[in-house]
Amino acid sequence: MSRKSGIHIACLNYFDHLGLINNRIMRQKRAVLSVSGGIDSATLVYKAVKEGYETRALTFIYGQKHKKEIEYAKRICTGLNVIHKVIDLSPLKEILSGSALTDSSVEVPEVPETSEYYETLSTTIVPNRNSIFLSIAIGYAVSIKADHVFFGAHLSDRGVYPDCRREFVEAFERAERLANDNKQLVVAAPFIDMYKSQIIKLGTELGVPYKDTWSCYKGGKVHCGVCSSCRERKRGFEEAGAFDPTEYER
Repeated sequence: MSRKSGIHIACLNYFDHLGLINNRIMRQKRAVLSVSGGIDSATLVYKAVKEGYETRALTFIYGQKHKKEIEYAKRICTGLNVIHKVIDLSPLKEILSGSALTDSSVEVPEVPETSEYYETLSTTIVPNRNSIFLSIAIGYAVSIKADHVFFGAHLSDRGVYPDCRREFVEAFERAERLANDNKQLVVAAPFIDMYKSQIIKLGTELGVPYKDTWSCYKGGKVHCGVCSSCRERKRGFEEAGAFDPTEYER
């Protein structure tokens, strides 16, 4: 082989190596997010974009009583030019019964101002919801060669929602790495050790337009102000010492 040919091959190998490195970097910076229209999800989208991820967002219709959160998820994603897909899983309503969020026979409870909001949160549990959403998000991530999947579970949810706990997230990541033969796959809840007020503080720093988020379980023209989610929202802004742009009915 001539010296000239050897140099040519070496150059090709070098640029192939650079290509692999660039592909790996690009893959590491691509993320799929499970996004509702609430405070936590909105902050998560802003955080991912700020950190340089090529961000894709999924929002799910799962038979919930209203679709206000979907409208607000679209607003947040549109404002950041994030690719956003709405996945219709509404037939799940027929088999995931018993939740105040999906079951017409279960009313969304009102929470007195003096009560802890989590006292009534158990009525809003949708069985295995995060597992279902994350499985689909991971399937999407694998198909677009993304190694990161994020969702907005946080410390305030830990007491009531089993699928918002660190133990769940870590076990789910292990299972999905096996399911997809990908040791690089990251399934994470970046706010898992943060309270709602801390998330609001972070979001305020990131410039999240919280007026374009929706928390209320009732889905009226404005936030009802008395369901457990509204109570949590109010308390979060109060504890964060941040301005609450939300219009409440009560």
